[in-house]
Amino acid sequence: MPVKKTYDIIIAGAGAAGLSLVWYLMQSDIMKDKSILLLDRSLQPAKDKTWCFWEDKNLPREDFFHHSWKQLEVIVHGNTFTEELQHYSYRCMRSVNFTTTILERAANHPSVDLVEADVNHFDSYDDLGIVHTSEGTFRAEWIFQSALKPPEFYDQKVDISLKQHFLGIEIETQNPIFDPDKVTLMDFDTSQKHGLTFFYVLPFSKTKALVEYTFFTENILSNKEYRAGIDAHLLERYSLEKSDYTISREEKGSIPMEDRHYPAWYNPRVMNIGTVGGLTKPSTGYTFTRIHRHCASIVNALEKGNTPPTSNKSAYRFRVYDMMLLNIIHEDPIEGVRIFRELFKKNSFDKILRFLEEDTTFNEELSIFASVPYMPFFKSIYKMKHRIFTGA
Repeated sequence: MPVKKTYDIIIAGAGAAGLSLVWYLMQSDIMKDKSILLLDRSLQPAKDKTWCFWEDKNLPREDFFHHSWKQLEVIVHGNTFTEELQHYSYRCMRSVNFTTTILERAANHPSVDLVEADVNHFDSYDDLGIVHTSEGTFRAEWIFQSALKPPEFYDQKVDISLKQHFLGIEIETQNPIFDPDKVTLMDFDTSQKHGLTFFYVLPFSKTKALVEYTFFTENILSNKEYRAGIDAHLLERYSLEKSDYTISREEKGSIPMEDRHYPAWYNPRVMNIGTVGGLTKPSTGYTFTRIHRHCASIVNALEKGNTPPTSNKSAYRFRVYDMMLLNIIHEDPIEGVRIFRELFKKNSFDKILRFLEEDTTFNEELSIFASVPYMPFFKSIYKMKHRIFTGA
């Protein structure tokens, strides 16, 4: 099929990663006049995702944020651990607001084209990347894609492959129930029969909150099972009958949590970004801030005429930590809950978040591991030794 048009940059996939990259390109004085194609099957904003994070130094402008909190709580085994964050704010962003703002800006940008099309596959030829779509073939010096799993994906060794899957409903109650200044990060006081399970509550006001039923397991539940669990939790935790609240929307998701090495490149001119580029942290599922750091580094390299950097994969020791925790969650979720209890009981929330952001020193990490039961980690090291001692 003949090439319809050649661009400087093509972004295939308009999810969090693709939109973030086009945003940074449009913000760059050097790159903003480059010809850019953004394509996806649909470029219509949807109210289907809420992105949360705590490190916001590299994120876009403040008005993207929907709500922020300084207090977090974790509930486990009848204990509630609550703390005021000192270093961070816990923030959330609605995907619909982020998507709408960036797509409107892109649609009005003279150097950006928007195309709705199915992405079929990618090639590279000499110094150009090529994308074949249902609307024709396009090429560019560099293509950044989050639409397809790369050919090498299924060849990568994987020992543990879990999913962080959830169903959330945004509700409004008749009476004030929630504390809008405090997030329930994890409420483990629920049945663990499916595997490691908790509730996650984002209160936006005294009467409005997003309540998510979340699992770190292999198998996804039916909508009926998710909803039954949420109904039971709202009744038990907040004494809310179904008649006491209305549902404004729901969101459902499944995020990979696995020890697979994700290929950074689809081919020499097509880079994988976002989740398909390995940006999701295996042990938590958090992705958003990692995406933004990667996109900022890509644009910085392009400004200098350099090859875009890969996703800057986690340091070896953090890959080992992730493998150990994934193994524990997979093999013994009840022990995993006990580890979370001791983790939040004996460490400041800021320290834990800094650790999850991979911004701690080795001495700080040693003190964190000293605060939790050590035998499960020794067992996981033994079970995962074939990976840990060969580069993780």
